[in-house]
Amino acid sequence: MTVGHPVEWPEGFPYRPHLRFCSLGNENVAEVMESFRIACERLGCTTSVEATPSVDNADINLFFFAMGLALPADEDLPPNAIVVNFEPALPELLAENPGYHRLLQRAWVWEYSLENLMHHQALGIFRSDYVPLTFEPQATPVLPEDQVLPDESQDIDVIFFGETMPRRLEVLRALEASGLRVAYPIGTAWTPAQRDALLPRAKVGLNMRKADRTATAEVPRLSILLRNRKAVVSELYPHSEIPAALRDAVECCPKDELVERVRALVADAPRRRALEQAGPLALMRLPPQRDVLAGALRRYLAATSQRLIGNQAVVADSGAAVSVLMVTRNDEANVVEALASMAAQTLTPHRIIVVDDASTDGTVALIRDRMRSDPRLSGLLLLQASTPMGWAAAAQWGLSQAEGDALALWSPGEPSEPNRLRVQSAFLQASPAIGAVGARNPSGPLPEMHAQILAGMLIHLPSDQQPMPMGSLMLALPRIRQRGFGFDATLGAFAWMGLLLELVRDGALLANLNLELIGGPKTPERFEPTAAQVIALAHVRERLLPLVFPALPSSDAQRLARLYGQEWAPDASDATALLRDMATACEGRSDPLVATVLRGECLRVLDVYAQNTRLVPGYIRGLMAEPLLRDFLAPLGERIYSFEPGGTS
Repeated sequence: MTVGHPVEWPEGFPYRPHLRFCSLGNENVAEVMESFRIACERLGCTTSVEATPSVDNADINLFFFAMGLALPADEDLPPNAIVVNFEPALPELLAENPGYHRLLQRAWVWEYSLENLMHHQALGIFRSDYVPLTFEPQATPVLPEDQVLPDESQDIDVIFFGETMPRRLEVLRALEASGLRVAYPIGTAWTPAQRDALLPRAKVGLNMRKADRTATAEVPRLSILLRNRKAVVSELYPHSEIPAALRDAVECCPKDELVERVRALVADAPRRRALEQAGPLALMRLPPQRDVLAGALRRYLAATSQRLIGNQAVVADSGAAVSVLMVTRNDEANVVEALASMAAQTLTPHRIIVVDDASTDGTVALIRDRMRSDPRLSGLLLLQASTPMGWAAAAQWGLSQAEGDALALWSPGEPSEPNRLRVQSAFLQASPAIGAVGARNPSGPLPEMHAQILAGMLIHLPSDQQPMPMGSLMLALPRIRQRGFGFDATLGAFAWMGLLLELVRDGALLANLNLELIGGPKTPERFEPTAAQVIALAHVRERLLPLVFPALPSSDAQRLARLYGQEWAPDASDATALLRDMATACEGRSDPLVATVLRGECLRVLDVYAQNTRLVPGYIRGLMAEPLLRDFLAPLGERIYSFEPGGTS
């Protein structure tokens, strides 16, 4: 379906296409919500504006400026709750507002800031999407050019509206001290009517950020100024996150240059005329708000449908025939508990296959003892290797013996909850597009959707944050059989990741259930990969890159694969080349998930070169002077400057 066309509601979806908008902010931010509301109506949805927040209905509920929102209990909110976040500097804000933090963890989140999105996983916000504020002309029309007042009728030199905290007052009072006529709210915020009455009288609009450390430009205020055809001076830095079209339509400078730049612009009428024309054109070059929301709604509907199927699987019966496969090697400390969890499944396994990879301890004896003592394990098929085969070859041997509708992989160190096989097989039966499904363990949530999982696989090392842990996987066995897929021994212990990528290449989707179906320690030991494992993971990611970047030429993909190499060239120019390769691969992609992961990889690259003292003074400033790298790295915020020798921005 073409972006921007009406959003098609899934068949059987329990919520109707009526969107209830509710804001806990004041009237000064109402037009932000109105922009979203009108855009949603243009997508074929009905809407209403509600004074009281609620989720006890059959509608989709969107909450704006919701820091004070109190919704029931502490469990996940119903799937019809969307919180739209327009707050910058999210980590600092949530540290001071634990209630809002918990709200964002419990709801589906539409996030306007890529800088904030970089922090979502660390903040425990896993159900989120990037939904920027752009431009909706039917909600916020542009002032006609013939309504711009002449200079002699503009009796205000510079106007600012918004919260006047100390960092802003410092600049505003300096402007007054320089002799300019400055209008800004003192004590009580202006109403929109008061603001709109003053705006035509102003020569220059001022846009300043609220917090010292945020890189996110305050686009809502900037949009208001530009659609009112104001020449704007905006506090911006090379690392400021702002659409490139808007950056080029305003005067940009750091805070300590604002006074000088405003004074110069007030005195330069031709330059102001040019900016008054450029601003609205820049707004119109942004993606229409309805197109942005069309994609966001479709992703929300897909994610919510998957979540609802997962919830239904918890109580559903499953008649699936599921084979269970576990590979052991010297696992006598864990194997008894793992076998007990297999035997306790509420859906009796169709076949249990254990492949012992030449254990030298008591693992095999313990398995045989359990087979004798527990009737539920008497039919277990035990395959023993006389010499070590490695995980992949052992798993492939076991796969050849699997039968039925699905194959569940078992880790000796991670016993499963009794309902695991029933829930996962019921989910697969209800989700024919899914080729593999995982589940969370006590260490925390996992990305649930296919795109998030694939993006998470780009992270360079396995850890407790692996997007699909091997011991939680259930695979659609008929699909594997029909396509002749298997575990590739060249990928060693990570051959299961290779099999997932084969399924994806065949068109299957990946999913995780937000259900704790897998046991294990809440604080797992740190994983330190061997050199062979690092090489195997590099090969996995070489196969992953064409799936994530299907339009990327193979030569570019090969260069990007160097990101996962064991060694990099010592010269800092190689670091720059790696950063450029990442930025180029992400350029033009509408999906921000991969870019978010690769920005994290940029920090890894820079850290390695900085630790080895390969970065020279001015290196980071040089990166941020290059538009491609500036726009790609900006969401990293001030963290990028921690790698600058001398630490200066």
